[in-house]
Amino acid sequence: MRTTTGSNKLGPTQVISNFDIDGSGIMGGGQLGFNYQTGAWVFGIEGSVAGTELDGSIRSPFFPASDRYSMDVSWLTTVTGRVGYAWDRWLAYAKGGWAGADIELDLFDRGTPVRAKSSTWADGYTLGGGAEYAFGHGFSLGVEYAYIDLGTDRFTVRCPTCPPGVGGGVPIVDGDIEIQSVTGRVNYRFGQ
Repeated sequence: MRTTTGSNKLGPTQVISNFDIDGSGIMGGGQLGFNYQTGAWVFGIEGSVAGTELDGSIRSPFFPASDRYSMDVSWLTTVTGRVGYAWDRWLAYAKGGWAGADIELDLFDRGTPVRAKSSTWADGYTLGGGAEYAFGHGFSLGVEYAYIDLGTDRFTVRCPTCPPGVGGGVPIVDGDIEIQSVTGRVNYRFGQ
């Protein structure tokens, strides 16, 4: 996971500073979909929901000695279309569509009780592809790669303890969250 934020506003002062938070973690969830096969071509739609432990943190670019910024992604969901090519027991496919996630940004000053922390929903898109192998009784195993790009525009981070003015106030953040994942899948095909 990589988060790039910039165009931050602290109180009445616009602060233009881009910074990256690189993170990693695990996720697990499920998917439900529908496929239609004509000849060797497979067309489908799929929805997925995953709980995640994706997080990362950095020292503040403004006050690196005392402040720490962290980003967490707790839920990730997608709705995608996919097109694939099947031969024998194998299916290779590409997919793309909408993605969304619940994200939390925490800006913490270790030297004072100042903490700005809020969560929001971020929307974006996903692209990816994978392969599946059917081994009978309706079950298949697969592996999938996905690239997810999410954005937050004018995300207001609540800060009840922030002082007013320059260096204080309520941070307003524009962010770009990029997630790359490799997922193992176990599928059951109804009607097989």
